[in-house]
Amino acid sequence: MENSPSGMVRFLTGAGSAANLSEQATAESKIRTAEWERQIECLDQKEIELHQTQLRLIREQTATFMRDLSSLRQEFSAVKQRQAALEQSLGTSNGSVAERLVALEAFAGEYARSHEGALREVRGLRDAHERHERALKETHAAMPERMAY
Repeated sequence: MENSPSGMVRFLTGAGSAANLSEQATAESKIRTAEWERQIECLDQKEIELHQTQLRLIREQTATFMRDLSSLRQEFSAVKQRQAALEQSLGTSNGSVAERLVALEAFAGEYARSHEGALREVRGLRDAHERHERALKETHAAMPERMAY
């Protein structure tokens, strides 16, 4: 309206300028208020969308976690079954680790004593062989000595 000829005349003569300015200020404030309300509504809508997206992500992550946990439980169960089958095949399912360790230590002790006995026996046989070899060398004549005899 200010650009119209009548508005220009009013402006130049000062007629209704205070009223005109207050009307313009009121109109501008209403426009600004309406714009702010639109911006607030837009921000509220974006906030709602953000919350919905976050909830969807949480649901997806929870579902993925539950699937992974279920998979791990199945794998662990399979490992336990294989371990039980292995223990059963080895005959160790009834004994604890400490009992098996005591049995292994006893077996190792028995084996060491048996090994020491076998080693003494082998040394005795070697000594007897060496004595027999010396006796043969002393009593046995070489081929030239036999021919001369």
